[in-house]
Amino acid sequence: MLRALARPLLASWFVYEGVQTYLEPEEPAARIAPTVEPALKEIGLEEVKAVDLVKFHGAASVALASMLALSRTPRLAALGLAGLAGAAAAYAHPFWKETDEERRTQELEQFLKNVSLVGGVLLAAAVGHSPRHIARKKAHKDKAKAKATLAKTKAKDAKVAAKAAGSKKRSA
Repeated sequence: MLRALARPLLASWFVYEGVQTYLEPEEPAARIAPTVEPALKEIGLEEVKAVDLVKFHGAASVALASMLALSRTPRLAALGLAGLAGAAAAYAHPFWKETDEERRTQELEQFLKNVSLVGGVLLAAAVGHSPRHIARKKAHKDKAKAKATLAKTKAKDAKVAAKAAGSKKRSA
């Protein structure tokens, strides 16, 4: 029961932030551009700009957070969000580079918020599926196994029937 409430609550921040980031990528892009764009040029991706990465990050956050909120592949979704939030923490809020104490404190708070979210989604990944989901998956697997067994039996019966029909033709 708690899982049904916790996942959407955790995902809500990622959905909100992802939509905001996608719609208004300029400020975050300006923040990460000095670090990211030289790295992109170095690996031969000059045409990719920081704005493109920020928009991708926003869209991916919304998609993964929606998967987490709906409990669709929650482990995969949570691990993806952990990676995105970790990257955001490192690139968007490098508090260690700030010389102004007030700005450094603000960046540290944002960094720690993102790191806390990484911890939250890692917990969500560790929790896994609900008992109801596991029961549904087991029932699906049992049904598939029964269907495969039935198909094997039918194939075997058809083979026996074909062999019997071949014996009748030879004896006639």
